[in-house]
Amino acid sequence: MKNALLIDLGGTNIRYASFIENTLSRISKEKISDKDFIAFLTKLLEKEKNEIDYLVIAAAGPNNQDSINLTNRDLLIDANEIKTKLNVKDCLLLNDWEAVAQSLSEINKECFLPIKRGAASNENILLIGPGTGLGVTLIINGRIIPTEYGNILSSTKVMLKNFGIENRSEFNSLENILSGPGIQRLYEAKFNQKITSEEIISFALKGKDEELFIIDNFLKTLISIINDLVLSFSCERVIFGGSILNSLKPILLADKTLKNFISEMNPKYSRLIEKVQVDLLTEIEPGILGCLAYLKTQIHPNS
Repeated sequence: MKNALLIDLGGTNIRYASFIENTLSRISKEKISDKDFIAFLTKLLEKEKNEIDYLVIAAAGPNNQDSINLTNRDLLIDANEIKTKLNVKDCLLLNDWEAVAQSLSEINKECFLPIKRGAASNENILLIGPGTGLGVTLIINGRIIPTEYGNILSSTKVMLKNFGIENRSEFNSLENILSGPGIQRLYEAKFNQKITSEEIISFALKGKDEELFIIDNFLKTLISIINDLVLSFSCERVIFGGSILNSLKPILLADKTLKNFISEMNPKYSRLIEKVQVDLLTEIEPGILGCLAYLKTQIHPNS
């Protein structure tokens, strides 16, 4: 296996690690501006004294294999440009939640916390997690299918009814509701007060009424989307991921949240939903592990 630099670039943070002589370094995290991306990679490569052959980059945006235009940054990552500028053998690109799907082969079973017990009879998996945006990836018949589902424009008007909010332009896409920034927008629209999503989650966990109202309905709305996707693609396992859902673990495990999986479901399909196994992925760095897993599938050990 050749040496590689692994990069997970989200809308807020960049995470990185080196993989040299089959050893993964400690994973680090920083905030960088879009204009500093290439300079930052150059600095990391110089630190490794030109021992890097491959770059593997997971980024939050649609992946056409040659480039990724990030959804929540003003940045286009071009694999050929990076190869030329940084003088590496190859640059491999992944959508950020495609990387999460790839990471499943690298993650211990202990990192999956059961939220809802089920009895899955197929191997189709839905991976979903709100963060700076909304990540959604499918694994169908063993094939990883990244999506940009978070950017769809339909259904948001109906979803806002869960919060008692009229249709407004700042909620035109799905991830405008189901994301960290979405939590903040929902609270401000409902209660005419601006506080961070972290504060809203913290107060909700302490049982404060207004914040708990937002979070309860946030999860109800998320689960309604999950039910639609489960029925659309016959997924019998759902994996939650990301820091937001991990921070909401106590509420996710509550009976009132579990009831949302079948509360509004057509009775004819409720048995299908009952079969679905739902797990929370507690691994905090699946993106980097996904980059590593993808590298192993693409690079022959003797290449």
